[in-house]
Amino acid sequence: MLTFDDLAIPDDWPLLVGVDTGTYMSATITAFSSDPYAAFVLYEQPNYRYVGGEIELLDMSNVEWARSVHRAYNVLRPNTTKVHGWVDENTQFRTELARYGLALHGNSRKLELRVEIAREYIQAKDPVRFFMAPWLTVLPYEMEHAHWPDQETTAGKYVRVKQDDHTLDTVEHVLSRRPRARRVIDKGQESFIEQYLREHRRPRFTTGDVHLGIHR
Repeated sequence: MLTFDDLAIPDDWPLLVGVDTGTYMSATITAFSSDPYAAFVLYEQPNYRYVGGEIELLDMSNVEWARSVHRAYNVLRPNTTKVHGWVDENTQFRTELARYGLALHGNSRKLELRVEIAREYIQAKDPVRFFMAPWLTVLPYEMEHAHWPDQETTAGKYVRVKQDDHTLDTVEHVLSRRPRARRVIDKGQESFIEQYLREHRRPRFTTGDVHLGIHR
């Protein structure tokens, strides 16, 4: 069975890291194919898990967490000294995480816009624009259980409720950047990701996903 360590990412595919900081930390790595254009969430590293529907911290320090993200990025882009990631502008962890090779950049795109852009990717059908690697567990759970209000706020906004969505936040950060490949290289031997895109025509989540605003 293929694993994360088997991945081979073409050099011209943008590779973006999304980060959420606080008591519950998480990071994801997403690759963006050039032709056809699509997003692949390849890696997740939360410092928590869900047990019986309840969030539970893992026995992992911030140093261990940051180093795990750094190591994973280097599987895909070897010899990377500093890993850059998108995060909420108000994070208080920039200085601490910079010591361990994570350079965080504040994403100026607000939650409502991030959610709308993520919807564009996730709802796309022809061609599919969004895929999750089969070994992910926390992100699919958070997408399935994302909660939406019954109506707009008094300010006219319709955004999901902020609860148990730390890994989901990281994906919305990178999707909101709408990265594009700088160039398209000639086709060589088909990589794992290209094969995955060709063979899987649907994102890996259940029908009627509440993250898309579709209520069961």
